[in-house]
Amino acid sequence: MAEVYFFTEAEKLLSALDFLGIEDFGEARVPIKLHMGEPGNRYYISLSLVKLTIGKLKDIGAEPFLFDTTVAYPGPRSTRDGYKRVAYKHGFGEDKMGCEVVIGEEGVKVVECGHSFEVAKEIYESTHLLVMSHVKGHIQAGFGGAIKNLGMGGVTKGTKRIIHRMSIPRFLAEKCDLCGSCAEVCPCHAITVDLDWRYDSLACEGCGKCVSVCPRGALSYDVMDFQQGLALAAKACIRGKKALYINALVNITRSCDCDPHPDPIICPDIGYLASNDLAAIDRASLQLIHEVKPGVFQEVNQIDPLKQVRYAQEIGLIGSYKLRRL
Repeated sequence: MAEVYFFTEAEKLLSALDFLGIEDFGEARVPIKLHMGEPGNRYYISLSLVKLTIGKLKDIGAEPFLFDTTVAYPGPRSTRDGYKRVAYKHGFGEDKMGCEVVIGEEGVKVVECGHSFEVAKEIYESTHLLVMSHVKGHIQAGFGGAIKNLGMGGVTKGTKRIIHRMSIPRFLAEKCDLCGSCAEVCPCHAITVDLDWRYDSLACEGCGKCVSVCPRGALSYDVMDFQQGLALAAKACIRGKKALYINALVNITRSCDCDPHPDPIICPDIGYLASNDLAAIDRASLQLIHEVKPGVFQEVNQIDPLKQVRYAQEIGLIGSYKLRRL
């Protein structure tokens, strides 16, 4: 059973990291995997929390650097230079944070449960990893926490695209009664149902919502559920490493940090979590949020957010946890 520490005052993060064995990170070069915000989005993880983490790592003799990968969609964060400009504009520059900002594009192939993922070279080559995640909703994964942060943010552009394409729908015409349920939930308007079933593969972003709502089994995933792909990719990123996770349950928005228009806030601020298990910290995050706003992520995004946690447990992560309040 994993340890998950819960606290409402950000400064208590330092104690949580001590309890979780941060001293083992001493003298290591440590990527701090985080999302430094999309232009127009103001809800990414707080600079003060990141500064606390950097300071703690430096105090024990580690060499931290802020790390993320370029995105697969067009925009300023699709290139290293463009993303660095965004990071500096949002306050994550070396001049203010006191450590290097590295944006990754190259990857190394890692096979997880028979599927290949290109893990960002900087993560692959590290022996230690610290993952800081702003918990929020996500239109394709239900919610985004530590699993989403690594599963999509810790891999190359090519792998990001592959994970999305894994869950595009396969259509079985003989089972379809043209009820239109799939078209109603598609956020990309890639499916049209009237006298026939039509699908625009170019518009589809591979969220898999259509498959999950089909009442007759007329749709299936091309390879696997999007959330299963996230869990596999996340595990590929942490293979052979000592990793710690910090989740911020504040500014919990409907949509993710990649969205320039993520509003509204859908849950009051709750606090912060720290753990040494990827699945446990996301399960604990969801439980705490659902105690305040039951079923909120499924309500706003029509996807069960716990699926990614269950998939992570199926491939060997712990998931079960003991919550310790600081």
